[in-house]
Amino acid sequence: MLVTVSVPRQQALVKAGVAVPAPVQARLLVDTGASSTVLDHNIVAPLGLQPTGQVAVHTPTTNGVPQHCSLYDVGLFVRSASQIVHFSQALPVVTNNLQAQGIDGLLGRDVLAVARLTYSGADNLFLISF
Repeated sequence: MLVTVSVPRQQALVKAGVAVPAPVQARLLVDTGASSTVLDHNIVAPLGLQPTGQVAVHTPTTNGVPQHCSLYDVGLFVRSASQIVHFSQALPVVTNNLQAQGIDGLLGRDVLAVARLTYSGADNLFLISF
């Protein structure tokens, strides 16, 4: 995936004569159990964004106690071997610490809900189409 500032943010930066930050490449784990897409703080930081709010998040490691995480609006591009497709102009994403797990984020059901996901365990293959 490529993560960028949202389209409204990009338009505001251009209007103000400020350089638009370069997109950040991110490796996201497909997570059908995640209701929202989650990005590591290190993916969002280079974009210079300010949080748009906070959300209480429950994970297997929070033992029923919600963890408060920041929300950011980002642009999201799906990158394949042959093309780059603009998926969202302003997608609200949650941030958390994920790089210690070897990933840059989780691709959640907010994105998967508009995609076709095919998983073939026997072939060790998954396909996502938008």
